[in-house]
Amino acid sequence: MQQSKQEFQSYQEDEIDLRALFNSLVARRFFIAVLTGFITILAILYLFIQTPPPIYQATSSFTSPSSISVTTINKLNLITETKDSIFSEFLTKLSSKDLQKLAFIEGDFITTFNTDNSPIDNVDEFISSITGSVRVHSPDLTALEMELGFLTELPYSVSIEGNSAEVISKYLNSLVELANSKTILDLISLNQLKIDNRIEEISIQREILLKQAEQDRFSKIERIKEEDSQKIRQINDQIDRSRYKAKENRLNQVTQLTDSVKLAKSLGVIENNFELFNDDYANSDLTIAIGKSKNLPEWYLYGEKALKQRVELLENRTNDDPFIPELVTLNNLLNEVQNNNLLETLEARQDDSPFIAQIINLDLEKIELESSIVGMNGVNAMKLSQISIPLNNPINKPNRILIVLLAFIGSFMMSIFLVLIMGALKPDEKTPPA
Repeated sequence: MQQSKQEFQSYQEDEIDLRALFNSLVARRFFIAVLTGFITILAILYLFIQTPPPIYQATSSFTSPSSISVTTINKLNLITETKDSIFSEFLTKLSSKDLQKLAFIEGDFITTFNTDNSPIDNVDEFISSITGSVRVHSPDLTALEMELGFLTELPYSVSIEGNSAEVISKYLNSLVELANSKTILDLISLNQLKIDNRIEEISIQREILLKQAEQDRFSKIERIKEEDSQKIRQINDQIDRSRYKAKENRLNQVTQLTDSVKLAKSLGVIENNFELFNDDYANSDLTIAIGKSKNLPEWYLYGEKALKQRVELLENRTNDDPFIPELVTLNNLLNEVQNNNLLETLEARQDDSPFIAQIINLDLEKIELESSIVGMNGVNAMKLSQISIPLNNPINKPNRILIVLLAFIGSFMMSIFLVLIMGALKPDEKTPPA
């Protein structure tokens, strides 16, 4: 019973407290209205005084390059590109902060964006603050579309935000054009670099082939000289043998004739007997047989006097060469070897390149590389779908009604909260002093 009485008393106290709070809000309604109205008016004034400048967005779209552009690019000698590789390089350059800065500087957009000509302390920060909003957007494709190969069919886009729709559109178009031209120029430069490297390789290969050919020629000259030396020694040996043989034959002949002289002298045959062969004196029955020979012996035919003269001539002979028939042939061979035309030609040669087939091919390749000209007019790294056109519809329109409504609700709730706090801090009038 006692417990029920206490609960009832507590309920009455809570009811009294809620009434007290409500009465406190009613009593301070003027304060709530004034504070709410004051903050709401401040929000309205702020919207009219501190309206943020409009922000515009410029957009340009493009797809992968045309097949004609890709074919023309691949006419360059030493590079092979695909549509995707060219377009990927273009997108990479378009996203490059360095290229965005270069487009900003080359287009003199510092002056264009700084319309009031205010001093710029840090140019890089000024450029970054503007180009920081540049975004490259890929097509919104599903996984199925990507699998079906639509990646380069739908357009990519690039966007930028700024305070002037015309200026940002102009900059965006300049950026796209610079990225496109820079991609093509880099491909041309890459091809030229490869051409220069190849020409240098050709020069090195040419020098190696010339050195090798020169060494081969020198080796051939040495081989010919060695072979000719061997031939000369062989021919000289043959000549020496022929001379020695002729000398031995002469000495043998002297010995034989000397014996014939002695025999003729002993037999009294002083003069020659050639008259026996005259037609008037000839005797068909004349036969002289000595041993088994049927020919007239020299001692009888020539006689002592003639044989002595022959012996004297043979003994006084200092050179047997005129009496060696094969010596003429040997001397001709020796002269031919000593004056080898092939050896003289090889030694007199100053340039081996006309005799090297590989050098001719390398020279032709070099001429082709140096004279290669590919017209790149109309060649692009992308196909422009839409240039950036200034749109005068800002993207940052503030919702003023919503802002005022939020200010009103917020200030109203804040004023109620303040009134409650003040009521809680006020001393209770029914509580007796201690």
